Order: sequence, then C-alpha cells, then structure tokens
Amino acid sequence: MIGGLEKVQNDLTKKQSEALEAIREFLVKHNYAPSYRDVMRDMGIKSPATAYNHVQALRDKGYIKLREGHMRSVELTDKARLFAKSVELPLVGVIAAGQPIEAIAEKESLSVPMELLPHLNCYALKVKGDSMIDDGILDGDYVVVERNFYPQNGDVVVALLDNENATLKRYYREKSRIRLQPANKKMKPLFSKNPVIQGIVRAVMRQY
Repeated sequence: MIGGLEKVQNDLTKKQSEALEAIREFLVKHNYAPSYRDVMRDMGIKSPATAYNHVQALRDKGYIKLREGHMRSVELTDKARLFAKSVELPLVGVIAAGQPIEAIAEKESLSVPMELLPHLNCYALKVKGDSMIDDGILDGDYVVVERNFYPQNGDVVVALLDNENATLKRYYREKSRIRLQPANKKMKPLFSKNPVIQGIVRAVMRQY
C-alpha cells in the first residue's frame, strides 16, 4: 500500500495472461498439468509453437515453474496466484497527471486482479504526465478507478474541469472551493468551486 493506493506490477501481455489463465483452469479442472496442445486449444489458437512461446515467457517472468523443462510438470508460483482471478476492465482513455486534458475513449481493456477491486463498477485509465510522481503514479501507469462520486479529503480522484478536461489529483475540500493537489513539488494545485468527480483511484498498475 503506497500513498493509500494498492500498487501492482503487471509484466504480462494480454496473450500471456490468457495462457496463464488457461493453465490455471486446466489444473483446477483435471488436477494434472496441460500439454502445449491443451494450452493452444484452450486459448483458441492454432499453433503449438505459439503456445510454447507463451508458456516459456510465463516461466521466464516467474509465473510458472517447469521441472526439467517438461510442460506436464508445470506449477503455478505465488506470483501467478495474484493474477489467477482477474477481470477485464474497460480502458476508457488517457488521463492527465499534469495539465488537464480530455479523456479520450478507446476500445481496449486491462486485466486487473480481483484483489485490487472494491467491486466490479470500476474502469481503467492510462496516466500521462508526472504531477503525481511523489505518490508513485508515473507516466504510462494505469489507474483503477471506482465509480464513486463522494471522495474524502486526500483521495486521488478523476476530476472533470469545465465539463471537458479530466485530471488526476488529490482531493481536498476547503471553505469555499475544492483544491486538487498534485503530488509533485514543482507543480501548483488547481482550484475549482464545483469539479465533477468521475471516480476515486483505488489501485495503480505498471506494465513493462
């Protein structure tokens, strides 16, 4: 837990995540390890070589163990169990962590571990900018946002300014205005009497 936010690093591609889930489900269902062809079939791909490459990538990244290199000896590691139960959240655009910028809708998704979700009414945004770096939210990270419109002081929020520009900042209610505070000593806060809160950030994910 860093700055009140759950943080996790995800170095899997979408296909590698699918391969990991195929292995996990096969182990649960059959109580023995799948073959490369089993992984191929469960992923809906046509090449055993492609399945082999995905499995080797999972091994290299520490998600599975292969005793003596044999697929039938595959074991899930603790790292894999964190991602065993995941949900595909809509990746709805890019959010500025610097100057406000409009969130742009994109037809993409992000695989997020269930442990990071307060509930399923969430979405994901890709971070652009460095105004939240002191909170460990870096340019290129992904934030998991709960659709909650009633933040507490100190929450990191997605705030809409002037009904068009979305920004990522910490929320503080003052006497006659709302202060949207960056986590970067080089940047000044934004002030608004009535920003539209579009959600509260609950987790940060970093992909390599």
